[in-house]
Amino acid sequence: MQIIKPLFAFFCAQLAFASPIANDELPAVGLVERTAPAPDATVQKWNKLPGVPSGGLTTGFSIFSAQWPRDKSKDVGLPDIVVNARDFIGSNHWVLVAVEIKEKTTGPPKKRVTNLVVNDVKFWDLSIDGDKSALHSSGREYKLDQALADKVTHSYIKKLGSSATISKITDAAKEYVKENPTYNAEKVNCKTFVQGVAAELK
Repeated sequence: MQIIKPLFAFFCAQLAFASPIANDELPAVGLVERTAPAPDATVQKWNKLPGVPSGGLTTGFSIFSAQWPRDKSKDVGLPDIVVNARDFIGSNHWVLVAVEIKEKTTGPPKKRVTNLVVNDVKFWDLSIDGDKSALHSSGREYKLDQALADKVTHSYIKKLGSSATISKITDAAKEYVKENPTYNAEKVNCKTFVQGVAAELK
């Protein structure tokens, strides 16, 4: 025991000296920093539109207004009230556009790459039926490339909350029509529809 005790004490001292806890040192841990997903080519097109935040679109829904240029040659055959509305707003038409962005991971297991992609793009707009307001397009596919070719002006409005869905946007559009049943060239038209529905969306 005389020999064992000193050896045991020496062994414990060596453990204490080597222990990172005894020396207030924590073992090094390798931290892996997650790189923010890069936008793909289609998302980049949306990011270039007026008003989009400097960081670009992020996952979830963002809404835009889309405004067609005023072209009186396309007024032929339209009711006077629609022509008057076009003159008043200075545009042939306005629609509300919702863009849904998601993350998408592709590539082989050891070379996986995650990008931001456009998952869905839909639009809503107001028309007239007699003298009544009518929901013309409700969640139809919106084609950005065609709109840009038609000289349509887009303006970013805002990012919607995580609970936003296509059906909720459609519900808000229907509610606008219900609350504004009579079309009016100045007060209830395609532009006021876009502004009114956008204001209700959270």
